[in-house]
Order: sequence, then structure tokens, then C-alpha cells
Amino acid sequence: MRERTLGIGELPEAISVLPSRIEEAAGEALDMEEMVGIARSLCPVDTGALAGSIRVERLSPLEMALTAGGAGFVNPRTGRVIDYAEAVHDGTSKRPARPFLRQALMIESPRLASEMLEGVEP
Repeated sequence: MRERTLGIGELPEAISVLPSRIEEAAGEALDMEEMVGIARSLCPVDTGALAGSIRVERLSPLEMALTAGGAGFVNPRTGRVIDYAEAVHDGTSKRPARPFLRQALMIESPRLASEMLEGVEP
């Protein structure tokens, strides 16, 4: 990231375009396919159905969610909707947590932050 000093005359224009630059930078940074790949590689595998259900859902122009299971994804072995993502991720009284989504977010957060900052620079 390069550092640049704005003159007082440039400040109003830089401020006026900031909201659109933030939205544009977020849209580019929040293309989280790399994060999906990381989460899939960290996901425990039995049939592969849970890993295959990992996806990004856009909640608003500036908000995305990395999620797994539900939404009609079906386990091919059982024919049932994948409703166990939370139990695998957060663990149960009988099984330890395997936080594959959280780990992917932690791995990718620095890259996303860097891309956002670079995209907003004047």
C-alpha cells in the first residue's frame, strides 16, 4: 500500500467518492472463492457432502457470509438435507469442534483487509 498526502483542495472530492470506493473495494475483496477453497480443504470429510455445501452468501452490498449445509444441500449417502454443519463446526457433547469456517476466515482475514484498504486508496 502506498502512502499519499492529499492537499486541502483534494479533500472534498476524496471524501465524496469514498462511499462508492468502499462499496467497490468490498465487492472485489468479498469475492471469497479462495476462502471457500480453504474452508473445503479444512472441512472433515466422510462423504464430502458438507465440504461441497460450503459457499458464500451475499447478505448486503458490504456483507457476505461463509456458510455450510442447509439451503437444500443433500447428503448423497443418506438422501437427507445437510443439517449437521453447526454440530461439526462447533462440536457437541460427544465430538470436539472442528471450526473449518472460522479457521478459513482467520487465514484469509489479513488478505481481505489488505485488499479493502488498497481498493479504497485515493
